[in-house]
Amino acid sequence: MSYSRADKAIIDRYMKEIDDQIESIVNSATNVKITGDAYYISADGNDENDGRTPETAWATPDKLKTVRLKYGDGVFFRRGDSFRIVNAIGTVNGVTYSAYGKGPKPRIVCSVDGSGADKWEATEYKNIYRLVEKIPGKDRDVGTIVFDGGKAWGIQIQKTREGNRLEIGRVFNGIEWFDTTVGAFEDQRDLDNNLEFYHNWEEDTVYLYCKDGNPGEVFKSIELVDKGHGFSLGNNIGIVIDNIEIFGSGSHGIGGGTIKDVTVQYCVLKWIGGSIQGKYIFNTNYGVRFGNAVESYGSSENFTIRYCYASQIYDCCWTVQFQQAAVMKNIHMYGNVTEFANTGLEVWQNGGVLTGMQLHNNYTRFDGYGWSHQRPNKDPNFFYGAGEVARYNSDNDVSYNINLFSSKYCLKARPVGPDFYNFHDNVYIMEEDKYIGWIPEDPISCELPMKVTPYDEETVTRLQDMGFESGSKYYITEKEPLGDMYKLCIPKE
Repeated sequence: MSYSRADKAIIDRYMKEIDDQIESIVNSATNVKITGDAYYISADGNDENDGRTPETAWATPDKLKTVRLKYGDGVFFRRGDSFRIVNAIGTVNGVTYSAYGKGPKPRIVCSVDGSGADKWEATEYKNIYRLVEKIPGKDRDVGTIVFDGGKAWGIQIQKTREGNRLEIGRVFNGIEWFDTTVGAFEDQRDLDNNLEFYHNWEEDTVYLYCKDGNPGEVFKSIELVDKGHGFSLGNNIGIVIDNIEIFGSGSHGIGGGTIKDVTVQYCVLKWIGGSIQGKYIFNTNYGVRFGNAVESYGSSENFTIRYCYASQIYDCCWTVQFQQAAVMKNIHMYGNVTEFANTGLEVWQNGGVLTGMQLHNNYTRFDGYGWSHQRPNKDPNFFYGAGEVARYNSDNDVSYNINLFSSKYCLKARPVGPDFYNFHDNVYIMEEDKYIGWIPEDPISCELPMKVTPYDEETVTRLQDMGFESGSKYYITEKEPLGDMYKLCIPKE
């Protein structure tokens, strides 16, 4: 382990390495092999076709609900096309979902199109507009709103049991900063900051505060990211999802339960999560928001996530988790890039089995600097090891990962010793006054209590002497060496 100051050359080197990896993922070719039949979907197809050739392609993913796919089959979406869905694309055991043709990856759009002045109408309250289209709140809660492809975004306002506005602190909407008003919150009439929105579940209506007039006139495009997955893995086996872009799913980009022999590769996932998982669950005073790029929730075996790119994710990018004890074997995550999310990698389980987990050669940057900073608990990190220590651990490595500029932590985990998650040969670059993490004071024994651990030379040296993070490099920089990092996610003209 080493601790030193990163100069511009070091920062530029790792930034370029990440940029090159993103470009490689975005422009990756299709190389999957199938043993069964191939089916094709294109934007100018027809659902009355047989789908067996590119010339007789189907038109919509909905057609898959009427077809009996078998193990070894493949479903191929035409590159350059976009497919807007309302419900998740359900996967089938042993089926591969990929791309064909030339050009950009096929795009699965999960959000509701709110573009155009006719989509919005003024209310009796100043600067507050309602979406004309009804969106059932309980089933499809809107997690965020994306304006002009990410040049600005909505700030979701929640109401607590006591009838107050949930405190989320100081927030940035891509245009301006403001402090969210604390106090009584009845409903949409109490929105009072630019681009705040409230999904009124009783009315199934989204209300938006827009100080410059009808939002459909102020912005060229508006996408409402509502609850649901892009692809649902279910409790399936033998699935491959390859070379697909997923945009605007309010739950997970790709979500599953107990799975086996599943690979997600060369996919791009953007603007994922933020919807309310359920009103007042886990004994909280407000609806818990969630949303990960790729998640299995349950036991998982031979689960691989590789060479995927995720940006603007509410919660975590790549994760396996279960609230109770689970058996997790051979979890491989490598070559992935995360930026502008809350967390890069997460493992969450309670007292189960964790063996053969290899998380290596991943890249994360700008955790906590995207729209997820509006979370009530602002705890961004590269790695989150949640829950209790598994009863059985072996061969679990977190190594050779590159992590740049989390807005708070490197790690947030209890079981971080070599006998649990063996961290080694990672690279961290952090600004001054940040933290190694929220970890046990003795990370080797993993005994409680957890404590905030500062990112400084004294602490790094102490951890090194204890045998933690062998071979890893810790760099420190002055504040904002790349400029305002909250604005780095905003697309250039």
